[in-house]
Amino acid sequence: MPWLRLFVLMFVVVLAVPLMPAPAVEAASLKDQISDAKKRQAALTKSINKSEKLVAELKQDQVDTRAAITQTVSDLKRVTADLDGTRERIVKVKARIEKIKKKHGQLVEEQSQTDFTLGLLEQELANGEADLKARREAMGLRFAEAYRANDTTILEQVFTAESFSDVLTDTSAYLSYGEQDAQLAQQITQDQQALDTLRLLTTSTRLRTDQLRRATEDTWDQVVDLKQELAKAEAQLERLQKQKKAAWKRQQAQLASIIKNKKQMLAAAAAMRSTRSRLQSRINSLMASAQATATRKFGVRAGSGSGRLAWPASGTISQGYGCTSIGFYAPGGGCSHFHDGIDISGIGGSAIKAAGSGVVVYAGRNPYEGNNGAIIVIIAHGGGVSTLYAHMSSLSVGSNQTVRRGQTIGYMGSTGYATGTHLHFEVWSGGDWSPVNPYAYL
Repeated sequence: MPWLRLFVLMFVVVLAVPLMPAPAVEAASLKDQISDAKKRQAALTKSINKSEKLVAELKQDQVDTRAAITQTVSDLKRVTADLDGTRERIVKVKARIEKIKKKHGQLVEEQSQTDFTLGLLEQELANGEADLKARREAMGLRFAEAYRANDTTILEQVFTAESFSDVLTDTSAYLSYGEQDAQLAQQITQDQQALDTLRLLTTSTRLRTDQLRRATEDTWDQVVDLKQELAKAEAQLERLQKQKKAAWKRQQAQLASIIKNKKQMLAAAAAMRSTRSRLQSRINSLMASAQATATRKFGVRAGSGSGRLAWPASGTISQGYGCTSIGFYAPGGGCSHFHDGIDISGIGGSAIKAAGSGVVVYAGRNPYEGNNGAIIVIIAHGGGVSTLYAHMSSLSVGSNQTVRRGQTIGYMGSTGYATGTHLHFEVWSGGDWSPVNPYAYL
């Protein structure tokens, strides 16, 4: 029946796309690769976030450590720093640097793992691109082969078919091949979009890891700088401690030359206590009016190392406030011998300055120590706070004179019961001769 064959031919030409069987390349493996790549990308993001947090912590640790080192260097330049306290601070700074080094090691290890994972991800993306390329090429070859075949196979079936039902049966396979090709093309498009998105994320991730690597290198450079700065501060501390030890030895030698035996030492101690007691009575009688005047003008109050009072001289602290082994000091603070102030060893003739503004209660020699009595200055600062400066070589202020913080009041010497050139500095509280720890005010 020619008319039947003609009708079927028209039907097939319209509906059928005579293609060869679909490419053999499977999409399932690529789906798995993309799924794995997404998981790796999520793990990378988490790892990089952790690394960025570590970098931020490292930078803050370095800022804090540098501030501590700067303060240490500043204290050492003042020379009158508490060397034992400075030593403790240096130990703490060392511990901080070790903590920074440990964090830096954690950061390097985390970045090494990140680079490894990122390398795997980039390889998976490359494999996925290769898989997609193979599928696209296979599909292209399929289309080209179908075009070259010029539909010969299906036409032959149309013209040899006995019925329309036979034609539909024979062509159904070709029609299904067209549907497979459409699905394959759609899958290729979806997979390409997924890979493009992952590629973009991977590029961004690589940029972040490169930035982190540079930041990590910078943090290590900072660690090296901090260690060098701390080493310099520690060397300066060692020099100052040697100076302090040398000054202490000189004091001990001079003391030994003054006091030949225990009997002499006890006599000297008794004489010191006697002269101090008599001087104390005289100063207390003068203190009230000077404190009242100073309180109206200045009114200093106690702090806790707050800088309310300034260091009165430059030099090395040869003896601190508190218990001492020097035998001619009176008992106090639960100790057999107690030093009521701070001794600052320095260059003879160097300036001694008022620790704070106030009124000079007394300026001159201790009248109870004889012709070579210690030259002293006592200043009332108000609020019941006073300061004593002893063993000066000469004065530049007089009694009842108003002075300003930092004003030169005299010069360093070794007058009176002195073990070498130094300034003996005391802080009193309560409106009379009641020595307290000077560090609470300096």
